[in-house]
Amino acid sequence: MDIGKEDLLRINNGFGGNLRSGSSLDFAFDRFKNRKLGKYKKLAYLWRAILVDHPFSDGNKRTAMFVAFAFAKESNKQMNRDLSLHHIVSIAKQNIQDIRNIEQRLKNAIK
Repeated sequence: MDIGKEDLLRINNGFGGNLRSGSSLDFAFDRFKNRKLGKYKKLAYLWRAILVDHPFSDGNKRTAMFVAFAFAKESNKQMNRDLSLHHIVSIAKQNIQDIRNIEQRLKNAIK
């Protein structure tokens, strides 16, 4: 995915949020450098950082949805908006940290 931390901060700022803690985002973006990881797994790390660690003061779920839209568009894939929203809320509410679980949810919503 062609997105950096600065891009993500700008996106979230558009939703009225500010960065509270960037360490989980740094970890997620560090995973982007690993060529052995697939696109969905990299996105799963970013979703976990955004949805579970709540790095922003506001707009975490909206930022995660925007990132999913950007990923789908960049990958020429179709995104089931309702299913994506369901997964976003579920991951955030249940504090789901398992990367494989998040990755599978992404694969179900973005095909």
